[in-house]
Formats: sequence, C-alpha cells, structure tokens
Amino acid sequence: MLADSHCHTLDSRLVHRADEIVSCLKDDGLEFIVEISADPQESCGAVEFADTHDNVYCTIGVHPHCAREYSDEFERWALSQKSAKVIAVGECGLDYHYPDGAPKELQKEAFTRQIRLADKLKLPLVVHTRDAFEDTLAILVENKKYIRNGILLHCFSEGANEVERIQKHFSSYFAFGGAITYKNNKISNGAIRAVPLDRLLVETDAPYLSPEPLRGKINEPKNVRLVAEHIARVLELPFEDIAKATLENTKRFFRLT
Repeated sequence: MLADSHCHTLDSRLVHRADEIVSCLKDDGLEFIVEISADPQESCGAVEFADTHDNVYCTIGVHPHCAREYSDEFERWALSQKSAKVIAVGECGLDYHYPDGAPKELQKEAFTRQIRLADKLKLPLVVHTRDAFEDTLAILVENKKYIRNGILLHCFSEGANEVERIQKHFSSYFAFGGAITYKNNKISNGAIRAVPLDRLLVETDAPYLSPEPLRGKINEPKNVRLVAEHIARVLELPFEDIAKATLENTKRFFRLT
C-alpha cells in the first residue's frame, strides 16, 4: 500500500469526483491521502472533507500565491481548530516563478507567520518552494527555534546539494512527485539518492504534474504508484521496499502511527 502525501482533490478539476476518488483508494493501492490547502477557503473545505472520510487527512494553510489572503482572521480560525484530521500547516513557503505573483515581501511574511502558527498548533510544516530556494532556506534557518514538530519539503525540485544544505540544519523529510519522471528532469535522481530512505515520501500534487506516461492529463492520487516505481528504479530497490518505506515515513511525519 501507498499514501499520497500531497494532493488537491477539492481543486475545480477534481472536486466533482472527489468522493469517487476516495472511495476507490483501497482498490488503487492507497491507504490514505492528505488533502492540502492553499488558501483560507480551501482550508475550511479540507477540514470538512477530511472529517467526513475515514481515509482522508488534511492540512490548513496559505500557498505563497495566495499570500495576500493570509490574515489575523485566518490565524484565529486555525488556532481554534479541534479536528484530529488536521495534521499539518501548509502548504506554505515561497514561489518566485511567476513575475505577477504575490509580492515577495508578502510571501515572506505569510511564510514566517505560518512557521510560527505551526509551532503554536504543535503541528509539522509542509513547505512549497519554487525558484526561491535561497530565501526559503534563509527563512527556515532564521525561524529554526519555531520548527520543533517536523518539516516536509513538498514536490522537491532541487538537487543533491540542496538536500545536503537543508539537512545541515533540519532532519527534514522530502516528498517527490510526478516531475521526477520527466525525461528533461536531470537533477531529481541525484536528490532522490541524497535523501535518507527514512525521510522519503511520495505524492502526486493532483491534479497537477501527472507522471509519465500521463503527462499533460489531469493527475489523480492513484498515479502516485508511478512516482514510487520511478524511485524504486533510481535506488535500484524493489517497489515493495519503496512502498513500505514511504508509507511508514508518511505516517511518522504526520504522526499517524
């Protein structure tokens, strides 16, 4: 069995099939999924969705693209949450890929506040970083005293050197998604080899980043198997070993054991 550690089944491209997708998880070889939030509204919906499905957990948080939506009101709501299905804060972080995205200073502020929010909630942190590694690492290190409940770098797209730089400061977990299967992705195999096996997770980021040979199609949690199969080939290990390790790691990181 596998777990999809990061997906968005409430996205507009999947929400009409969300119940169906969850009902098929066992048949698709998944024990559970983690529904990830990107803004305050999604956070509310994710909690409700997780609370009504046994094999769904969720995060609450604000994506860097939505940094303008981070507010005192959202923080008060987050601090009031009592659901046992809320297992992390995120996805939060920095994304400088699009020039018309949220201003960098707003992103940094929202990221820093969510690091401290996770500490107040005693929850681990799910971090998104794209074209912003240096600033992401700097903010994490500056706020290290607030990162006491675990940190996961989701959809990790940097190389082995960046893995090592993060690991100098944190015993981080790293999740890999469909992008590692793309033929033009030359650096991820090195990163996969650099991550300790007990810190490795798999994800889909559905509906985004469908793995080969499904690239360009709407992604679904069941496709996480293709990610795990690629990792097994890179590490030259049996698929069953990768499935067991990543499932155990996901449960450990999110404290589901």
